[in-house]
Amino acid sequence: MTNTWPIARGTVSEREAFALATTVLLTLFAGDAVPNMVTWYGAATVWALEGVWGVSVLVRARPPLTRTPRALWLFLGWCLLSVVWSHWRPATLASMVAQVLCALVAFTIASTLTWRRVLDAASAAFRWVVGLSLVFEAVVAVVVRHPIAPIWTDYGDRDVPDAFYFSRAELLTGGRIQGLPGNANLLAMVALLAAIAVAVQFAEGRMGRNRAVAWLVVSGAALLLTRSSTVLLAAVAVAVALVVALWLRRVPSGRRVPRTLAVLAGLAVVVSAVVAARAPLLDLMGRSSDLTGRGAIWTAVAGLVEQHPVLGWGWIGYWWPDIPLLAELAPRHGVQYLQAHDAALDVWMQTGVVGLVLFLVYVLTTFGRAWAGATREAFGPGLVPRAFDPVTLFPLLVVVALLVQSLAESRLLYQGNWVLFALLAIKTRIVLVNEEPASLGDGPRTPRAKREFRATV
Repeated sequence: MTNTWPIARGTVSEREAFALATTVLLTLFAGDAVPNMVTWYGAATVWALEGVWGVSVLVRARPPLTRTPRALWLFLGWCLLSVVWSHWRPATLASMVAQVLCALVAFTIASTLTWRRVLDAASAAFRWVVGLSLVFEAVVAVVVRHPIAPIWTDYGDRDVPDAFYFSRAELLTGGRIQGLPGNANLLAMVALLAAIAVAVQFAEGRMGRNRAVAWLVVSGAALLLTRSSTVLLAAVAVAVALVVALWLRRVPSGRRVPRTLAVLAGLAVVVSAVVAARAPLLDLMGRSSDLTGRGAIWTAVAGLVEQHPVLGWGWIGYWWPDIPLLAELAPRHGVQYLQAHDAALDVWMQTGVVGLVLFLVYVLTTFGRAWAGATREAFGPGLVPRAFDPVTLFPLLVVVALLVQSLAESRLLYQGNWVLFALLAIKTRIVLVNEEPASLGDGPRTPRAKREFRATV
């Protein structure tokens, strides 16, 4: 018996479960920082050790699989089955090991932490990445004062593309900073996620005003210094989702049909307007008509889809650079782009239309549960209505941000985005955020000593 939720923690302390979640999200959302600093072999070792730690917690916690999203496991099953017809079979097998291991770690975190502790862990990880990124860029710009390359490279005096550098030392020159992830767009997304998490923590009373304002300023600075159009659109979508969810909350479920229809009509109008005015909008954001080379990549990937539309070429996730067909598919300015820059298109190319359907079911059902958690009325003991808590918005806003980013990046299929989305998918299936019982350690700014999981006698 236990005196806190969730009950599927076995002999694992809440502190260890929280440390696992924070560490995994931190290292994965740090992106290329790990391989850039300790080489790819070192990074593989770090990630493997985290995987072993996650499996160890899973074995000791013994959470049930009954309330997990079938769509996730069906999609993974189809990806694994694609090894039969895969054109890069060794890569498919190796990628599936990483894919399944990441899903199991996400399952472990979702099963051993409450929603509020998931929020705390995600916030801590994102804030560390953003904060250290700004410190890193400041050191490079002020002390080093020239671009630095990953530790495993030696470019010498060669003229190499800017994308090859860990940092381009552009903090003080007006350029776009890359931070620890080594990519401006990825750092911008982490900054947006950090802002979401901090805002929800402040609304929940889990973070003081001064500290929350400071971190929101830091996250905003990172967003401005990265100047990512994709993340700007994601931020707008997050703001719209927040306003709509709060608007629908103001009326009982039985009287929401008119407002829901108004939202759908407004969404249709906005999408139509954006499509019609896409050229001037791209000019306004300083982007070319093919979205900075993405049009050429999408065309090339669509050509592969046409060759194997039903079953695909075989799962691989992140494209391996030693596979010529993928590495030479759409080079741009001397850089090999190892993704389709669209998660759905990437899935279609790799797993065919069958895999695409399973993936869309997985994504849409996750969004549906996140939406329900943010807007559905919940009831406590004795069917007493429960007030909406700010934490109920966290899954929805994060899911919206990740899905908008997936329209221009394939990150939803691997690394931090894959783990975070799987974590939310599984957690919303275990228990909707608005239906989770109150737990020891979930109160506003609970002292650390009182957050430890304790078994009752």
